[in-house]
Amino acid sequence: MAHTQPPKIFEPLQVGGMTLSHRIIMSPLTRIRCPNSLPDALVAEYYAQRTTPGGLIIGEGTHPSIMAGNFLNVPGMFTLEHVQAWKLVTDAVHAKGGFIVCQLWHVGRFAVAVQLGGREPLSSSATNIGLSNRFTPKGRVPTEKSKEMTPSEIQTTIDEHVHAAKCALEAGFDAVEITMGNGYLCDQFLNSGVNLRADKYGGSIENRARFPLELLDAVIAAIQPSKTAVRFSPWGTVLMPLDSDPISTFSYVLSEVEKRGLAYVCLTQPRTDLFLPEETKWENLHHASDIGAIKAIKDEITLKPFFKILRTTPAFATGGYDDKNCFEEVESGELNAVTFGRWFISNPDLVDRIRMGKSLTPWKQESFYADGAWGYTDYPSADIEVDA
Repeated sequence: MAHTQPPKIFEPLQVGGMTLSHRIIMSPLTRIRCPNSLPDALVAEYYAQRTTPGGLIIGEGTHPSIMAGNFLNVPGMFTLEHVQAWKLVTDAVHAKGGFIVCQLWHVGRFAVAVQLGGREPLSSSATNIGLSNRFTPKGRVPTEKSKEMTPSEIQTTIDEHVHAAKCALEAGFDAVEITMGNGYLCDQFLNSGVNLRADKYGGSIENRARFPLELLDAVIAAIQPSKTAVRFSPWGTVLMPLDSDPISTFSYVLSEVEKRGLAYVCLTQPRTDLFLPEETKWENLHHASDIGAIKAIKDEITLKPFFKILRTTPAFATGGYDDKNCFEEVESGELNAVTFGRWFISNPDLVDRIRMGKSLTPWKQESFYADGAWGYTDYPSADIEVDA
């Protein structure tokens, strides 16, 4: 139902150099609508439809290099052509008074050699997810054993992120988010079950966090902390096992991040998994707790201890939010903003629908990775009158 008094989620929020008019954020969403890794006019229309004055969009995962994944029809951010193509999108968002962040996405061991020119996918250690990758011209391809990154490859990867971050600002993005969750490259270094290294990048929590923090510091030095953000999934099981001690691991990492004055940090709720229903995810987490696979009792499987660490950094949360459960944590001050993914796909006017208590249009999951406008730019807006 409509709220009689505007809740806190519709109050302004300062995020780096951006003054947001509300706290309903659009999450990064892979849609594979970028032919030859270049966004076009259709992509610009999609983002413009979901822009609100003073609203923030976190753009879809964007590869900072070929070795970052080179997924079919997923955008990149490392050539002049990428910069020029993305300007169509950033201009469209800014024309409607919105802000947009570029998410840099290195998938690590989820990449496959067919997309890497025959080269082995890179990761913290030589491991295989044991799944398949659908983002290739050949359809689903089994994942392969990754290559343990050498110190030289680690430095090259850091340099690629720095270059991509600079390209993103040149393309008109307001900030850059580095994805360090969901089982992708940085998460593969943080995770005790995937990082099997014996050098300074493996073993202790401090060592496992070394590469992500080195990468973060290099990007900060290049584009300023106020234009840099990160994303983590402390309780994530996407593409990897649970870390053995998520509370200790991510308390350390976030205590380091808190020192750096970033634009924001986004954390994924424990209930969320890209491939599992919420009930199954909770069952898996509780079972891991029961058998001692993780150092956490059931009541500790939450984001609350991590948000307490982020005393000065704007804290976002993502995962399983809708028009009913998005208010409480922001109202209480536990977090600063909530990000929505799939509801933004099927409701380009999501912010106004939530503001006015209008029902939400369900999404068509079969259209997520389709072609063209279907399930992309053809969702209608509700008939809503918004006060000027």
